[in-house]
Amino acid sequence: MRFKLYNTFDGGSDLLSLSDSYAEIRELGHVFAVAMAERGHETKDSDLMNGLSAYHLLKLKGENARLDAAHAMVMKDITDEMFERAREIASKEKDQ
Repeated sequence: MRFKLYNTFDGGSDLLSLSDSYAEIRELGHVFAVAMAERGHETKDSDLMNGLSAYHLLKLKGENARLDAAHAMVMKDITDEMFERAREIASKEKDQ
């Protein structure tokens, strides 16, 4: 299991797990989608994609250390997975 250490608002520090990071971003996405729906906008993406979008569209970086840590962990996990998939595809193509 992966964890990220981040500084809390009161000067302490705390750990955030990868699963909690995904939950934080999904929660942000759900709240964002509900707020957009209340204003007549249709959101068809998942809570995860809405959360990542909201983080960037609302320029939330630096507003909350836990959210920043969650975003960093989720983006690293997604990026690592996509690179792994690309390597597998390249390896299969090379073998053919």
